[in-house]
Amino acid sequence: MPGLRGYVLCLPAGEHARSDVTPLEMAPFDGIAQLWYDDQEARARAAASAAGRRWHADGATIIGGIRSFVTEEQVAVPLPGGGPRTPLKALSVIRRRADATPETFRRHWRGVHAAMAHGVPELRGFVLSGVVEERFRPDIPPFPMADPVDGFAESRFDGPEARARMVASPEARHWFADGATFLGRVKTALIEERGMIPPLP
Repeated sequence: MPGLRGYVLCLPAGEHARSDVTPLEMAPFDGIAQLWYDDQEARARAAASAAGRRWHADGATIIGGIRSFVTEEQVAVPLPGGGPRTPLKALSVIRRRADATPETFRRHWRGVHAAMAHGVPELRGFVLSGVVEERFRPDIPPFPMADPVDGFAESRFDGPEARARMVASPEARHWFADGATFLGRVKTALIEERGMIPPLP
Protein backbone atom coordinates (compact mmCIF):
# COMPACT_ATOMS: atom_id res chain seq x y z
CA MET A 1 0.00 0.00 0.00
CA PRO A 2 1.79 3.17 -1.11
CA GLY A 3 1.90 5.84 1.58
CA LEU A 4 0.73 3.55 4.39
CA ARG A 5 2.65 4.66 7.51
CA GLY A 6 1.24 2.15 9.98
CA TYR A 7 -1.27 -0.67 10.26
CA VAL A 8 -2.43 -2.53 13.37
CA LEU A 9 -5.23 -5.01 14.02
CA CYS A 10 -7.08 -4.89 17.34
CA LEU A 11 -8.94 -7.92 18.69
CA PRO A 12 -11.57 -7.56 21.44
CA ALA A 13 -10.52 -8.94 24.83
CA GLY A 14 -13.33 -7.67 27.07
CA GLU A 15 -15.38 -4.60 27.95
CA HIS A 16 -15.27 -1.88 30.59
CA ALA A 17 -18.70 -0.59 31.60
CA ARG A 18 -19.14 2.77 33.33
CA SER A 19 -21.99 3.45 35.72
CA ASP A 20 -21.62 7.24 35.47
CA VAL A 21 -21.89 7.61 31.66
CA THR A 22 -24.68 6.27 29.42
CA PRO A 23 -23.41 3.44 27.21
CA LEU A 24 -23.16 4.05 23.48
CA GLU A 25 -25.23 1.44 21.67
CA MET A 26 -23.43 -0.55 19.02
CA ALA A 27 -23.46 -4.11 17.75
CA PRO A 28 -20.80 -6.60 18.88
CA PHE A 29 -17.68 -6.29 16.74
CA ASP A 30 -14.96 -8.73 15.73
CA GLY A 31 -12.06 -6.36 15.34
CA ILE A 32 -10.72 -2.89 14.65
CA ALA A 33 -8.20 -1.95 11.98
CA GLN A 34 -6.15 1.23 12.43
CA LEU A 35 -4.24 2.78 9.53
CA TRP A 36 -1.96 5.83 9.48
CA TYR A 37 -1.25 8.21 6.60
CA ASP A 38 0.53 11.55 6.43
CA ASP A 39 -2.63 13.30 5.23
CA GLN A 40 -5.91 12.82 3.40
CA GLU A 41 -4.25 13.13 -0.01
CA ALA A 42 -1.89 10.24 0.81
CA ARG A 43 -4.85 8.17 1.94
CA ALA A 44 -6.73 8.89 -1.30
CA ARG A 45 -3.71 7.93 -3.42
CA ALA A 46 -3.35 4.66 -1.52
CA ALA A 47 -7.02 3.78 -1.98
CA ALA A 48 -6.84 4.55 -5.70
CA SER A 49 -3.71 2.47 -6.27
CA ALA A 50 -3.83 -1.07 -7.65
CA ALA A 51 -2.64 -2.43 -4.30
CA GLY A 52 -5.32 -0.44 -2.48
CA ARG A 53 -8.10 -1.70 -4.75
CA ARG A 54 -6.96 -5.31 -4.29
CA TRP A 55 -6.78 -4.88 -0.51
CA HIS A 56 -10.26 -3.37 -0.26
CA ALA A 57 -11.71 -6.05 -2.52
CA ASP A 58 -10.21 -8.73 -0.30
CA GLY A 59 -11.76 -7.10 2.78
CA ALA A 60 -15.22 -7.32 1.20
CA THR A 61 -14.88 -11.13 1.11
CA ILE A 62 -14.68 -11.44 4.93
CA ILE A 63 -16.21 -8.25 6.43
CA GLY A 64 -19.98 -8.25 7.02
CA GLY A 65 -20.30 -4.71 8.37
CA ILE A 66 -17.92 -1.78 8.78
CA ARG A 67 -17.68 1.83 9.95
CA SER A 68 -14.69 3.86 8.77
CA PHE A 69 -13.62 7.13 10.36
CA VAL A 70 -10.91 9.55 9.34
CA THR A 71 -9.43 10.93 12.55
CA GLU A 72 -6.72 13.31 13.67
CA GLU A 73 -4.54 12.13 16.56
CA GLN A 74 -3.41 14.04 19.61
CA VAL A 75 -0.83 12.17 21.69
CA ALA A 76 -1.59 13.34 25.24
CA VAL A 77 0.68 10.83 27.02
CA PRO A 78 3.41 9.36 24.79
CA LEU A 79 4.85 5.92 25.31
CA PRO A 80 7.70 6.17 27.86
CA GLY A 81 10.95 6.86 26.07
CA GLY A 82 9.27 6.22 22.74
CA GLY A 83 9.32 2.51 23.62
CA PRO A 84 7.35 -0.33 22.06
CA ARG A 85 3.57 -0.20 21.96
CA THR A 86 1.95 -2.24 24.74
CA PRO A 87 -0.29 -5.06 23.45
CA LEU A 88 -3.19 -4.26 25.81
CA LYS A 89 -5.18 -1.07 25.48
CA ALA A 90 -8.63 0.30 26.15
CA LEU A 91 -10.41 1.97 23.25
CA SER A 92 -13.37 4.22 24.02
CA VAL A 93 -15.87 5.28 21.37
CA ILE A 94 -17.21 8.69 22.41
CA ARG A 95 -20.30 10.79 21.81
CA ARG A 96 -20.42 14.26 23.37
CA ARG A 97 -23.23 15.45 25.63
CA ALA A 98 -26.35 16.66 23.84
CA ASP A 99 -26.02 20.15 25.32
CA ALA A 100 -22.38 20.55 24.21
CA THR A 101 -21.28 22.03 20.90
CA PRO A 102 -18.48 20.30 18.99
CA GLU A 103 -16.19 23.23 19.90
CA THR A 104 -16.83 23.12 23.66
CA PHE A 105 -16.46 19.33 23.65
CA ARG A 106 -13.12 19.42 21.83
CA ARG A 107 -11.80 22.24 24.02
CA HIS A 108 -12.41 20.35 27.25
CA TRP A 109 -11.49 16.91 25.88
CA ARG A 110 -8.25 17.96 24.19
CA GLY A 111 -7.27 20.56 26.77
CA VAL A 112 -8.43 19.88 30.32
CA HIS A 113 -9.06 16.12 30.17
CA ALA A 114 -5.93 15.32 28.15
CA ALA A 115 -3.73 17.25 30.58
CA MET A 116 -5.17 15.36 33.56
CA ALA A 117 -3.92 12.06 32.11
CA HIS A 118 -0.32 12.98 32.92
CA GLY A 119 -0.91 12.38 36.63
CA VAL A 120 -2.56 8.94 36.30
CA PRO A 121 -0.29 6.10 37.53
CA GLU A 122 0.26 2.98 35.41
CA LEU A 123 -0.99 4.77 32.29
CA ARG A 124 1.55 3.98 29.55
CA GLY A 125 -0.01 6.05 26.81
CA PHE A 126 -3.08 8.14 26.04
CA VAL A 127 -4.14 9.21 22.56
CA LEU A 128 -7.20 11.21 21.49
CA SER A 129 -8.50 10.82 17.95
CA GLY A 130 -11.07 13.38 16.89
CA VAL A 131 -13.35 12.44 14.00
CA VAL A 132 -12.70 14.49 10.87
CA GLU A 133 -15.20 12.65 8.70
CA GLU A 134 -16.87 9.30 8.24
CA ARG A 135 -16.53 7.33 5.03
CA PHE A 136 -18.84 4.60 3.74
CA ARG A 137 -18.15 1.69 1.40
CA PRO A 138 -20.60 0.69 -1.34
CA ASP A 139 -19.46 -2.95 -1.15
CA ILE A 140 -19.88 -3.46 2.64
CA PRO A 141 -22.97 -2.44 4.66
CA PRO A 142 -22.49 -0.01 7.55
CA PHE A 143 -21.91 -1.47 11.00
CA PRO A 144 -24.89 -0.71 13.31
CA MET A 145 -24.30 2.20 15.71
CA ALA A 146 -27.12 4.15 17.36
CA ASP A 147 -25.33 7.50 17.76
CA PRO A 148 -22.96 9.70 15.76
CA VAL A 149 -19.37 9.54 17.00
CA ASP A 150 -17.19 12.50 18.00
CA GLY A 151 -13.95 10.72 18.78
CA PHE A 152 -11.95 7.82 20.16
CA ALA A 153 -9.74 7.65 23.25
CA GLU A 154 -6.97 5.07 23.52
CA SER A 155 -5.36 4.20 26.87
CA ARG A 156 -2.39 1.82 27.20
CA PHE A 157 -1.23 -0.41 30.05
CA ASP A 158 1.49 -2.97 30.70
CA GLY A 159 -1.12 -5.63 31.46
CA PRO A 160 -4.44 -6.42 33.17
CA GLU A 161 -2.99 -6.09 36.68
CA ALA A 162 -1.46 -2.70 35.89
CA ARG A 163 -4.77 -1.53 34.49
CA ALA A 164 -6.62 -2.67 37.62
CA ARG A 165 -4.20 -0.68 39.79
CA MET A 166 -4.67 2.35 37.55
CA VAL A 167 -8.47 2.20 37.70
CA ALA A 168 -8.37 1.95 41.51
CA SER A 169 -6.03 4.93 41.99
CA PRO A 170 -7.36 8.28 43.30
CA GLU A 171 -5.89 10.03 40.26
CA ALA A 172 -7.81 7.80 37.85
CA ARG A 173 -11.06 8.20 39.78
CA HIS A 174 -10.65 11.98 39.55
CA TRP A 175 -9.88 11.65 35.84
CA PHE A 176 -12.95 9.48 35.20
CA ALA A 177 -15.14 11.90 37.16
CA ASP A 178 -14.02 14.71 34.87
CA GLY A 179 -14.95 12.59 31.86
CA ALA A 180 -18.47 12.19 33.18
CA THR A 181 -18.94 15.98 33.03
CA PHE A 182 -18.65 16.17 29.22
CA LEU A 183 -19.22 12.64 27.86
CA GLY A 184 -22.74 11.93 26.66
CA ARG A 185 -22.32 8.28 25.68
CA VAL A 186 -19.32 5.99 25.66
CA LYS A 187 -18.41 2.42 24.78
CA THR A 188 -15.08 1.09 26.04
CA ALA A 189 -13.54 -2.16 24.85
CA LEU A 190 -10.37 -3.82 26.07
CA ILE A 191 -8.42 -4.92 23.02
CA GLU A 192 -5.19 -6.68 22.15
CA GLU A 193 -3.14 -5.03 19.45
CA ARG A 194 -1.34 -6.94 16.70
CA GLY A 195 1.14 -4.77 14.85
CA MET A 196 1.25 -5.48 11.12
CA ILE A 197 3.20 -2.35 10.20
CA PRO A 198 4.41 -0.49 13.32
CA PRO A 199 3.28 3.17 13.08
CA LEU A 200 6.09 5.65 12.66
CA PRO A 201 6.45 8.32 15.38
